[in-house]
Amino acid sequence: MPMPSLDPSTSSTRQGKTSLSTLNKLYYFCTRRPKQHEESSVLVRMFGFYLTRKDTYSLRPKGWLSLMVILAAGKMMMEDEKERIGVVTRHIFSPFFMNKVICESNLCKEHSYKPWRIEDVSQFILRNRLGYDISQCKLVFAPTLFEEHWSCFAFDPINKTLYVLDSMCNKLSTSKKNLDNATKLRFEELLVLLYPNLTKENATITLVYVDVPMQSNIHDCGVYVLKYLETWDGSIKWQDKTMPDYSYREILEFRQSLMCELVQHPKNEVREEILKDAGVWGNLR
Repeated sequence: MPMPSLDPSTSSTRQGKTSLSTLNKLYYFCTRRPKQHEESSVLVRMFGFYLTRKDTYSLRPKGWLSLMVILAAGKMMMEDEKERIGVVTRHIFSPFFMNKVICESNLCKEHSYKPWRIEDVSQFILRNRLGYDISQCKLVFAPTLFEEHWSCFAFDPINKTLYVLDSMCNKLSTSKKNLDNATKLRFEELLVLLYPNLTKENATITLVYVDVPMQSNIHDCGVYVLKYLETWDGSIKWQDKTMPDYSYREILEFRQSLMCELVQHPKNEVREEILKDAGVWGNLR
């Protein structure tokens, strides 16, 4: 199966002759406000994660994307890339990685800072946990939830550069800038752990703030992060930008496309059950 895309221009190809009305029906079924007894109902289960109605409700128009939706989309992108070309070239840390950075960096108390050892981050970086060596990936992404806002770091291990991708980077708080610097230190530590021939002295990373399009509201930051995970590679492709700007309609289409991709994914263990409950099983191809 091709790597899922949130680009609505490609959705018709992937979904064959599925009508727009059918996709709208499925999208509404999955993102309507759940009743209290429905919040824990599972709509997607695959690759070791699951999404409940409480999670998928965040994919509604103007919804603020939940941590689990970001995690699920990233995992799906990696698994489908591996199926498509046999390797993962764009590793995506779960949001729990940056939660660890935020909690353990202790931004206000430098004297209590503790450098990472391999056992501190084994679940995130070891080959026997992931199934591949992230040091061989072209880019390593780290979706970040900080101060109720989603942003993303993209690390280029070859060029030792850590990029900050933030759709509100024109309004960075002092605490966010402190986090950016703390994340740079943590990635330098990761470099030493991943490359035994490196030392702390020659593992210095350059921190770069990328000029990406700004969001025009307070709720679409998670969608922008999903687009970074899917598209961003540092190349100038849109005039003088590395990312295109998005209209409000495109953002809505991205939300629907992702929701339908997740539910219809062939590895979704509850796919048939959910499509039947949504009343679209016989209409999908």
